[in-house]
Amino acid sequence: MGQIPDTGQIRPATRILLICPECGQENSEFAHTLRGMASYSCRGDGCHYDFDLAGAHRDIGQSFAETFRRFYATFYALRGQGAR
Repeated sequence: MGQIPDTGQIRPATRILLICPECGQENSEFAHTLRGMASYSCRGDGCHYDFDLAGAHRDIGQSFAETFRRFYATFYALRGQGAR
């Protein structure tokens, strides 16, 4: 699967083409329409596929924060042992 770019970094007049992996429908929208949306529903006949526009970005942020929490916890634990 391709990755969905961050719509905050795309010009508002840019058209985004979302191709549904289930029905093959080409869904074309302006970036300003997609900006701020968490999901986008396929407009194919009888298709109920939802494009997840925010899921990957949320996961990256959460994993990034968790990595730094572990790093600082380890850093302070080691620093505390050296001070004794």
